[in-house]
Amino acid sequence: MTIVTALELEKLKYELTGYIKQVQQYSNLDKTVLFYSYGEKTERCQVWNSSFSTFPILEKELFEFLDQQFTSNNKLAELLKFDIACNIQQEKWYEIEQTLKNQFHNNHYRKGISFDENFKISFLEQEVYGKAIIRGLSYDTPNFFDQNNLNIAIIRKYQDNNIVLKINEIQDIWTFDTHAVFYENGQLIPLQTCFTENGVRYLTESKRQHLTKMIKGNAEFLSHQIQTNGRYIYGFFPAYDREIRSYNTVRHCTTTYALIETLALDLQPNVVSKIQSAIDYALTNFYVEKDDDLAYMLDGADLNQLDEIKLGANAAAILMLTKYQSMVGDQSYLKYAKALANGILSMIDKQGETTHVLSFPSYEIKEKFRIIYYDGEAALALLRLYQLDSDQRLLDTVQLMFEQFIEKKYERYHDHWLSYCTNELTKICPEEKYFQFGINNYLRHMIFIRNRKTAYATLLEMMMAAYQMVCRVRNLELHELFAKSQFEDLKKLIEFRTEFQRTGFFYPEVAMYMACPDKILNAFYVRHDRFRIRIDDQEHNLSGYVAYVQHYQD
Repeated sequence: MTIVTALELEKLKYELTGYIKQVQQYSNLDKTVLFYSYGEKTERCQVWNSSFSTFPILEKELFEFLDQQFTSNNKLAELLKFDIACNIQQEKWYEIEQTLKNQFHNNHYRKGISFDENFKISFLEQEVYGKAIIRGLSYDTPNFFDQNNLNIAIIRKYQDNNIVLKINEIQDIWTFDTHAVFYENGQLIPLQTCFTENGVRYLTESKRQHLTKMIKGNAEFLSHQIQTNGRYIYGFFPAYDREIRSYNTVRHCTTTYALIETLALDLQPNVVSKIQSAIDYALTNFYVEKDDDLAYMLDGADLNQLDEIKLGANAAAILMLTKYQSMVGDQSYLKYAKALANGILSMIDKQGETTHVLSFPSYEIKEKFRIIYYDGEAALALLRLYQLDSDQRLLDTVQLMFEQFIEKKYERYHDHWLSYCTNELTKICPEEKYFQFGINNYLRHMIFIRNRKTAYATLLEMMMAAYQMVCRVRNLELHELFAKSQFEDLKKLIEFRTEFQRTGFFYPEVAMYMACPDKILNAFYVRHDRFRIRIDDQEHNLSGYVAYVQHYQD
């Protein structure tokens, strides 16, 4: 809600007065600095900051600035955020540089920085990354301070300041955390302070309600990425709105699958039509028939070089097509799914061992094994088609595959697709060996999951599939198996990850610091890879959250 009347402005100032007093009492600070971020959804926000002053003075400075804006524009900006600095520390520059270089994951330095003790040149943590002052060349190379980006940011923020900083001459900087609120729908929403959750809003409603809103918002974002021809805009690096140019058949199909899943919560006709165009694009551009009733999906380094047939691509397409039929009731794609299933069967031998990649157009084996998730994905695809078509060959093949999974101890991979297919198989064949495999798939991974400091979305997918399976173990009264499942610990981890993954969601209070906030609102992003937004990042988060909202019981 944009503030357009004097009464609304006075109400905001009244609420801010209460908030500033609250922070003063909590922080026990005599002096600090206040940052006011403001902007429209169509452009990167601007950030004003007060002098380093007592609370009454910084409040007075803020209100004078708000009055000035309102008088000039007859309104305030659409996006408003207020930060008050705390935990201010003077630190050696070289120590901060070393901290950046030694991070386990990029972009996880979570403090604001000032280049002087009076905050004449200072940036919030969100500004630092939104303007790429701290950046990395890729996710696997260390972060560093970019001197050019820093000085551009100074010029644009402090236009009356002629200072040019040379990084190798800096001796000390002042780092800080903030207490912050975001103005939305006439109220101040409190944001979390410090560490990984810094700047992420606290929940002001039930988690299920909030996650449902996130799912709907992300489904809208994702459907807008589908162009008129059915192809997705593959992704962005949002700091400077740079598009990711590559493409991938598997991700096209699994992303569409995840978007179809959201129809269970919000059946929007416009989203259904977008899904249809994405399906048709895949079948038009990637689907190839070798013989009658035998088909494959093509993939490759780019759309002009479709020279591979991946087991995972056939599986992803079947998942997309069968999910669409089960959700919408349209059987027109079933023939394609059956032909693709025959393609998968042609890549599995009589012992249940798979071949992962064929060359196209020769159909010769290119790679016997490429990546573990192809196997679980293929098994799940065959099971989903079996549930629609009852072709016994499909179930028999999956059971053969599971003999290989169990013999080769595939549970050591802790793969989410293995969790999915085990959950699905135990619905049809509730045998103890399959349940045990599914439990082992997550059981030895729980410490890793608890300690993971990135929004690694497939972890929630894996656990939610396992959760559904373990619920059946309990309902079948398989007491010994259920005792091994550590069910209560699994539930705690699920609750933890559903909350943690919100740290990788572009709420408006985070998106406003990027180049084009309106393009990325409600998208999921990968912080450690330049805040990457890619279609599969949406897919994995959506699938995990949809499963939680649909199936999880407190």
